[in-house]
Amino acid sequence: MRSAPSIFFLAASTLLSPTWVYAQGTQPPDLQKLIDTGHCAGCDLTGADLSGMRLMSANLSAANLRGASLRKTILFLADLSGADLRDAKVEKASLGRINLSNANLSGLDLQGARLAHANLAGARLENANLSGSMLEHADLRGANLTGANLTEAALRNSRLDGAVLTKTILNNADLRLLDLRKVASLRESDFSDARLGKAQLDGLDLSGNDFDDADLQQANLAGASLQKASMVRTDLRRADLKDVDFEDADLRNANLKGAKMQDVRLQSANLELAQLSGNLVGADFSNGRLARADLSGANLKDAQFQNADLRQANFTSCNLYGADFTGANLNRATFRRANLRNAIFAGADLSDAIFEEARDAPELK
Repeated sequence: MRSAPSIFFLAASTLLSPTWVYAQGTQPPDLQKLIDTGHCAGCDLTGADLSGMRLMSANLSAANLRGASLRKTILFLADLSGADLRDAKVEKASLGRINLSNANLSGLDLQGARLAHANLAGARLENANLSGSMLEHADLRGANLTGANLTEAALRNSRLDGAVLTKTILNNADLRLLDLRKVASLRESDFSDARLGKAQLDGLDLSGNDFDDADLQQANLAGASLQKASMVRTDLRRADLKDVDFEDADLRNANLKGAKMQDVRLQSANLELAQLSGNLVGADFSNGRLARADLSGANLKDAQFQNADLRQANFTSCNLYGADFTGANLNRATFRRANLRNAIFAGADLSDAIFEEARDAPELK
């Protein structure tokens, strides 16, 4: 029978044996190669603990790093192109200027990651958590960001040509000045609270997307489709909205002052309490909801308002030459000093409407 000290020594040795084996350098060959050379292209490092290692400029291309721990690992300028990083742990890792082109990062938690100037071209980032990440100047061309969370991410000067942003969450993300015209898909994405000032979005299909409270000042949306888009309280001041299709869009409380809106289509759009001004010649608001909307001073020559809800709308000093209000509800609408020459009011509800100093005001019964 062993004495108590012997039993204690045996137990302690058993518990410490993994550390002892690691110290003796008998860890897996691929991990040993990385330790010895600082490189391991194509290696199998599944589940390896690389925490805190200095792997600056390391070649780990096509390596299997699935489930590996890279916490606080320095990977600045490292080559991980084509690597599999699913389920890896990368908290506080140094990832600046890293090459992750064609890497598999699906579902990876990259919250707050510093990826400025990183190469993520062709990377798989489906359902990845990139909230709060820094992606300035990152190359995301052809990356798949389907379902990814980019809440509060900084993307200024990043490249997104060919990227897939389907069902992507971009809430409060910084997308200012970005050219998004060559993005492969922006369907069903959430841009609420996003900063899109001066962004290039012209000609894109943005139907059904959420832009509530987004800043789109001076953005180029000419020719874009925004059917059924949600744009509640969206700031569209001085945006280029020429030939935009807003059919069935929700623009309540939106600010469109100074926006270019030639040939814009707003059929059945909700513009309650919205602010509009500038050149709106020929705009189509038929069947729209514009209760309490402010259109004062706008040029609405030949605009279409058939069957629109215009209760308490403000048309003060507007040019409404040839505008068509057939069947519209104009209860308590204001037309002070408006030009109503050749305007059509057939079947319109003009109860309590105000026409003080209006030119060619209709005769009220």
